[in-house]
Amino acid sequence: MRLIQCSLAILVTTAAIAAPAPAHAAGPLDVCAIVTPTEAAAILGPLPMQPPSKTDNAGFGMYTCMYLGPAVSGEGAQTRFTRLTVQAGSGKDVPDLTQMDVDKHKATIDLAGVADLAKRSADGTFVWAKKGTVYCTAEIANGLPRGRTADSTAASLGALCRKVLSH
Repeated sequence: MRLIQCSLAILVTTAAIAAPAPAHAAGPLDVCAIVTPTEAAAILGPLPMQPPSKTDNAGFGMYTCMYLGPAVSGEGAQTRFTRLTVQAGSGKDVPDLTQMDVDKHKATIDLAGVADLAKRSADGTFVWAKKGTVYCTAEIANGLPRGRTADSTAASLGALCRKVLSH
């Protein structure tokens, strides 16, 4: 009987050690604390004197941070600004929500070195990445910032997602 108890204890201990750790969903992410104004300015150019717009739990487990960049056209109320939006989260609806963004931006080009899986748009203004059960998107609206190429912009957006997914 003692031999059976010892064998059972060893079996249970071995099974507990060998079992892979489950993937955990991300808790609340303060994306604006992760993506700094300095990093946003390095991508967009000089930022207007205002704090980023932050949405906690923008819906369905997504957390958002948005920075306005320099004006690209227009005057007064008609001014168009570049805009950097970074979202991250996990949860039941997040894969479908981020897939809609992938489809909308035609993000079909693989982007290596960002996460388990990452895609970018051909124009470089959108990146989608997934690490475990956590997803990240980074997008620049209203065109590429002055002096940037699609490849350099996509690499910078990918680096932001890599940083966000490491938290």
